[in-house]
Amino acid sequence: MIWSMPIIFLVAILLLLMHDKIKYIKLRNKAKKVSAEVVEYKKERGPFRNDFTLLNYPYVKIETEKDKHIIVKLRFANNWNKPFKIGEKIPVFWNESDLFYWNAYDRGLYKYLPESWRIFHSI
Repeated sequence: MIWSMPIIFLVAILLLLMHDKIKYIKLRNKAKKVSAEVVEYKKERGPFRNDFTLLNYPYVKIETEKDKHIIVKLRFANNWNKPFKIGEKIPVFWNESDLFYWNAYDRGLYKYLPESWRIFHSI
């Protein structure tokens, strides 16, 4: 019976990760894809942190009109490395006043998770 606790814990974590990905995909599908260029990284405290961990937040340049642009913080942080090169063009999208990386859930473990709950309808 005690051996079932880790399995239940892993299943719960997978379901939570699936929920996060599905919610993100729904937001992304309602948005328009925009191209942005990474211009710099700034170390900043992440949201809901009680410690002093600093995360690398990329700042991107988005062309608004001919010869006009804005520089915006991308909501895609990492404290281990800098996932994009300076000058790299990446797809992004707006959700209210926040800018998100389009392919955030197409990397790592997340790319193997389903994009909808319909996977359970076929079982």
